Amino acid sequence: MEIGSPPRRRALRPVLAAAAALVALAAACTGPADGEGGAEQQRAEEGVFDPPTRFDASSGVQIDVGAREDVRLPPLDGEVVYYADEDGLHAHDALDDRELWSAAADQPVHGVRPDGAVLAEIDDRPVVIGAFLTRNPGAGDAVAQERLEVLAVDAGDGEPVWHQELIPSRGGVPDADDVFVVGADDDAVVVSYGTAFAFAPADGARLWADPEVRPEILQDGTVVGWEAGDSPGALTALSARDGAPEWTLWGDDSPEEARPRYAAPMDGGLVLVAREALPSGGREGGEDRGEPPEEDRPSGEPAVEWAAVHTGRGEVAYWPDPVPDQMCRYDEQSLLACWSDGTSTPAVQVYTADTGDLLWREEKLGGGVPTSVRGVWHGLLYADRGLEGSAAGIYSLDFQNDLGLDPGIAPDTTNGVLGLRRGEKGTVTAYPATG
Repeated sequence: MEIGSPPRRRALRPVLAAAAALVALAAACTGPADGEGGAEQQRAEEGVFDPPTRFDASSGVQIDVGAREDVRLPPLDGEVVYYADEDGLHAHDALDDRELWSAAADQPVHGVRPDGAVLAEIDDRPVVIGAFLTRNPGAGDAVAQERLEVLAVDAGDGEPVWHQELIPSRGGVPDADDVFVVGADDDAVVVSYGTAFAFAPADGARLWADPEVRPEILQDGTVVGWEAGDSPGALTALSARDGAPEWTLWGDDSPEEARPRYAAPMDGGLVLVAREALPSGGREGGEDRGEPPEEDRPSGEPAVEWAAVHTGRGEVAYWPDPVPDQMCRYDEQSLLACWSDGTSTPAVQVYTADTGDLLWREEKLGGGVPTSVRGVWHGLLYADRGLEGSAAGIYSLDFQNDLGLDPGIAPDTTNGVLGLRRGEKGTVTAYPATG
C-alpha cells in the first residue's frame, strides 16, 4: 500500500521540548561564536540537536525490528526505539544498546508490523500501544482462530495498562501489514485490523468499528483512511469519538481508476496522501490548486498522484507538481520535499507544507554525482552520495544548497537524538547524533 520508505509514525508525546532554543543553520556552518562551544550551537537540550548535522558512524547499534521498505520505521522517543515483533512490544535504549523491557501478547503472534505500536499519553501517563494478528493454537478439539490483540503498556517499565482480544464477526483475516495502531487521542485508540476498530483509551473497552474503512491516520479527532469497498482509491474520514462519517473524497473512482499508495499526517490540519490513478482521477478538489496536474503523464496511463488534503474539510489543498517515480515527504516542521526516486540524479522540489507554494526546484540534485535521498527532517535533506552510496551529504531545504558537511551517515529518519537507517534482513541501525 505504501511507496518507498515512509517516515516514522508520529508519537503524540513530543520528542523535543517545545521551548527548545534553535540556532540558525548558517551559524552552524560558519563555526562557533566567541565563547561558545561548537557542539552547543544546535543543541536544544542536552543530547538533542535540532536539526542534527553529524552522527557517530562508529557507534551504530543494530536492532532487528523486522523493518521493510514498504512500512514505516518504528517510533522514537529520545534515545529509545519502540517496536513490535513476534515476541510482543519492546523498548530498546539505542545509546546503551540494551533492551529496557518487553511485553508479550497472550496468544502466539501470527503477523505484526515493526511500526505496529505507537507512543501516546493516557491520563498524563506515557504508554505504548501495540496491535497484533494472533492465532489461538487450537489445542485439543479447539479450532485455531485468528484474532486482533491490542496491548497497552507503561512506556517506562512495560507493565500492562490494559489488554483486549477481538474476533471480528465480519470479514476475513487481514494481511499482517494491515494490522497496526493508527493513533490515540483523548477520545479513542484507533486500530487497523484490515478495517477500522476503536477502543477507549483508559481501559480498552470497544467503542466502534467500521468495516468499510481502512484507517491510516488519526489527526485532530478525525480518522482518515481509504475505502475498503468498491472504491479503494477514495479517501474517507470518520469521527474518532463515535465513528460517524465526516467526508469522502474521490468517491466515484472505481478500482481500475485508483488505488491507495501512501498516507501520513502533516501539521496545520493537513494529510499527505498518494494514490495511483488515471489522468484527472481526482475530480473533487479544493479551490485554486484543487485539480491534479496532468503534465508529464502519457494519456490514459495510471500514475502516482500526491496531494495535501484538509483533514477537517475533505478538500485538496494542493497537488505537488509531478515528476517521474515521485516520492514526497514532510520534514515534520514546515516543508514538503518531493523528488524523483528512480534516477541517480533526482529532480527535487521543495514546497511550503501549509500552502504548497514552490520554494525551489533542482533538476539534478548533486550535479553529476550519483545521489540517493534517504530522509528529510526540520529543514534538512539527508542523502547517500557517490557510487554505491559511499559518502553521505546534507542539503538545506530552506536555501537550496549543499551544506558541504559530512554527517557520517545519512539517516532515513531522526529525532535529533538518534538517526535510524534501514539495513538488511529487517534490521535498523541507530546512530547517535553528535552535532
